[in-house]
Amino acid sequence: MNLERIKYQTCPYDQEEGILLTDLEEVIPETDDDGNLQYYCPSCSNTFTYCDCDRRDRR
Repeated sequence: MNLERIKYQTCPYDQEEGILLTDLEEVIPETDDDGNLQYYCPSCSNTFTYCDCDRRDRR
């Protein structure tokens, strides 16, 4: 999986850049129970979900 192209997403809380959560080797992305990618926003300290299939599913 090419993590570089999915490494960043806009945070829905403050519109800053969120960083993809991964394992320590940065090989496997973290996902929620539904398989959606998990991101962390260092600006507002929130974790959020991103699903490319449904942008309304962000938490």
